[in-house]
Amino acid sequence: TKDILGKSDADFSANREEAERFRQDDLAVINSGVPKVILQETMTDSVGGLRYLQTIKIPFHFGPERITCVLGVSSDITDRKLAEDALLISEEKYRLVVENANDAIVILQDGKAKFHNQQVIKLSGYSEEEITRVPFASFIHDADRAMVAEMHRKRLRGEDVPSIYSFRFMSRTGETRWVQVNAVLVKWEGHPAVLTFIRDITAEKRLEEQLLHAQKMEAIGTLAGGVAHDFNNLLMGILGYTSLMLMKIDRTHPFYEKLKIIEQQIESGAELTKQLLGFARGGKYEVKPLNVNDLLTHTSDVFGRTKKEITVHKKLREDLHTIEADRGQIEQVLFNLYVNAWQAMPSGGRLYLETENVFLDEQQSHVYGVGAGMYIKISVTDTGIGMDTETQKRIFEPFFTTKGIGKGTGLGLASAYGIIRNHGGNVSVYSEKGHGSAFTIYLPASVAKAVETKPVENGLLTGDETILIVDDEPINIEAVKELLEMLGYNTMSAKSGMEAVELYRKHSQEIELIILDMIMPEMNAKETLVKLMEIDNNVRVLLASGYSIDGEAKTILELGCKEFIQKPFRVDELSRKIRDVLDSGN
Repeated sequence: TKDILGKSDADFSANREEAERFRQDDLAVINSGVPKVILQETMTDSVGGLRYLQTIKIPFHFGPERITCVLGVSSDITDRKLAEDALLISEEKYRLVVENANDAIVILQDGKAKFHNQQVIKLSGYSEEEITRVPFASFIHDADRAMVAEMHRKRLRGEDVPSIYSFRFMSRTGETRWVQVNAVLVKWEGHPAVLTFIRDITAEKRLEEQLLHAQKMEAIGTLAGGVAHDFNNLLMGILGYTSLMLMKIDRTHPFYEKLKIIEQQIESGAELTKQLLGFARGGKYEVKPLNVNDLLTHTSDVFGRTKKEITVHKKLREDLHTIEADRGQIEQVLFNLYVNAWQAMPSGGRLYLETENVFLDEQQSHVYGVGAGMYIKISVTDTGIGMDTETQKRIFEPFFTTKGIGKGTGLGLASAYGIIRNHGGNVSVYSEKGHGSAFTIYLPASVAKAVETKPVENGLLTGDETILIVDDEPINIEAVKELLEMLGYNTMSAKSGMEAVELYRKHSQEIELIILDMIMPEMNAKETLVKLMEIDNNVRVLLASGYSIDGEAKTILELGCKEFIQKPFRVDELSRKIRDVLDSGN
């Protein structure tokens, strides 16, 4: 007590500023005669500890002299103050986590937001004042609203429902984004509510759609490739016998023109299967360094001469890198894009062609589904009628077409897609109804110098060597056998790889060339070639297949096969391939 008597609260203050405030409070009470409540003040106790007090100061007259004094009554609120501080620190930590979370966090009660973080504002596009008044149902896409509402009702009733699910979120501006929701039942101000974590998964959804689309296209491609191969084998027998009849009759024969029409129809069928194989990523035929600007100029000039109602504008980069590609296939892609543009501009319009060199980094290349590096970019843009989103999603599928029956096969853009993907590139489309379409192609750049193409010789080339024909289809063997004999060659035949190996083992000195079918039962072309090379490492083999030169065919060629010919083949093409192999030496 003796330590307290004669001292004021200012003597026990925590610091000078506090002591001066105490004195000022005392003077104010004495001068005004009005009590003053001090909700919080700090003092030090006898051991130097900090104490928090709540004080009321009342003026009164003390002693006979009636000296004006201040009566102070204080309550120790230290424990309460420390608890409040701890609560504030805890709240600040939670608020820091909530406000800086990547997810939108909202507490929903009676269909409206009772609490939210800034990500909710960012995702929804509403202001702080508006967000609490807008029903949460208005953020849900019409197609998903019933599902989300049912999930919400069941959760509030305590039923077992998935805590994580997805739906389409609609912002104030109408923008649709895919979100993933994690919802938990809680109490808010004594009533049931739902604590909801909302994560924007739009980018993941797009990647998922791309993956599913790629898998679907891969599956369709596998089917298309198999159909094309089998169809080519059928056409081979028909074309072979048609060619034989044409070679044996005079042009004045009454059936000659009809046979020519059959031959043309077969070639049209072969062109369809070629497009199917292109979509199926069935292979590049003859890869060489190419100048894309030259290809664009040549193909657009040819196209422009036939479609004079279309004005072609070119913006071609002068120092454009070359690409390593099959010239015929890239030309096929370009013509397909030109025709698609022409069909989208029935009353005429403008076609814009542009090239440039671009570098795709890891992130960009991931989006386009290619490897990082240098690419050339080809843009083909038209001013046509455009297309809607659903059409854009299916534009590269085989047999999908917006044209009427008999007006299109739906293979043009499908084969363009397969060819570009098979060349290590990507093709995409952007379009809006009434505002034209823009196709963008990325192809890997090359440092090799472009090569000039040489004209192909016409006419039939003959010979007198012995050729072994290996094919499991008897009709193909007979047709090719007769064609070769008409060209002057001696022939042998085998219906399997095993039979071919035995024949070659006995007649390797006579047989100077083997025409080997790629797809055969029991022993396939690769196994057959290995066995043949064990007999003679310099064996000359011409590989024939209804597939194109890729995958297994490419492996067989690298193993030691001399040349490749795709079924169905014309007799003049066959005669050239045979002479190429025989005249090249070992």
